[in-house]
Amino acid sequence: MTEPATGPARLEISRAEHAGRRARLAQRLQDSGLSRICVFGPVRVAYLTGFHFAATERPVALVLTDTGDVTMLLPSLEAEHYAHQCPDLPEPLTYPEYPGGGSGRHPLTLLADHLRAARPGGVAADHDGYENRWGYRGPALSALLEQPVHDGLALIDDLRMIKSPAEIALICEACRWGDHAHRLMQDAITPGANELTVSHAASLQATRDLLTALGDRYVPKAREGLPANTMFISGANTAHPHGLHRNAGVQPGDVLVTGAYGVVGGYESELERTMHVGDPTPDFERYFAAMLAAQDAGLAALRAGRTCAEVEADVREVIAGLGLTHLIRHHTGHAFGLEGHEHPFLDLDDHTVVEPGMIFSIEPGLYVPGLAGFRHSDTVLVTERGAERLSLYPRDLPSLLIPAH
Repeated sequence: MTEPATGPARLEISRAEHAGRRARLAQRLQDSGLSRICVFGPVRVAYLTGFHFAATERPVALVLTDTGDVTMLLPSLEAEHYAHQCPDLPEPLTYPEYPGGGSGRHPLTLLADHLRAARPGGVAADHDGYENRWGYRGPALSALLEQPVHDGLALIDDLRMIKSPAEIALICEACRWGDHAHRLMQDAITPGANELTVSHAASLQATRDLLTALGDRYVPKAREGLPANTMFISGANTAHPHGLHRNAGVQPGDVLVTGAYGVVGGYESELERTMHVGDPTPDFERYFAAMLAAQDAGLAALRAGRTCAEVEADVREVIAGLGLTHLIRHHTGHAFGLEGHEHPFLDLDDHTVVEPGMIFSIEPGLYVPGLAGFRHSDTVLVTERGAERLSLYPRDLPSLLIPAH
């Protein structure tokens, strides 16, 4: 494993960068003729403010005006947490509890009152009211305001497509720890090993290593989960793109499809590999080579100025040339960052233009019923010159064989 990055800087997005994001969104509001936007999505709130929180039934909403003013709606139980994370932002608008905490008022009525009291103008939102989660029920924002609410999701998420140098640095660090977790897991897989116990043990050891190496530079952004994670499924379950674990030991002849990722500063990496226990069969070698050729095509096709659809078409052309189109179950990849899947997608019906600074997974898969699935996935950065693979785990078959004894 390489030496950890040096320097005292905390591994997180700075307040200045969050302020810059809000300024760009405010400018987009002005360009669209809108006076303010309500942001309900927890990840979007974190993207714009740095406020990472446990999303529950209690509504949280950010209101940003076209002049950059910020108001946050919070349950009172989050107020101190918010002040600790966002000391540069104004005090929040708080409510006692959901559904009302004895106030007789639904939290969204406070938000509607705040919006009505502001100067008139068009209101946008990423969702017409708080999302239904954990038993939440509430009115649409448009119904409370008695006016249409414009769809503002793209105003925010289009900003998220291009990663800043700071975001890219965090994802590179996450990739390093995803690679490390995968190595620990691969080294621990032996015949008879249980998928769950091996995966969790490797994740925990990789997390210990990460915390030791990064020290105080590592800043957790969630209540749950580990900063270094890995898993695998085995046997015929791998023929399902999202196959579940089995509570059984690994057997000689099993195909394994793995997954590993790191989380640093809230940003994720992605790494997946197809492996084999013992000597591979000719059928396995054939499908493995085809999958690798398809991923190579995706890596070559991902270039600035092309569309996502064109990248997907190139990959499918290679698979069709091998006579294996019938084994495709999903598109070639997706963007990601603060979330495991983000817009845009490497799909025939996504015509988004690829730009430098975008980060994608490249993961074309082939799924052979009754035999196995075959899928590598890598974290890939679009640059001015092409595509750079940030997850550096070996991709070749000899490096991915598990001894059968």
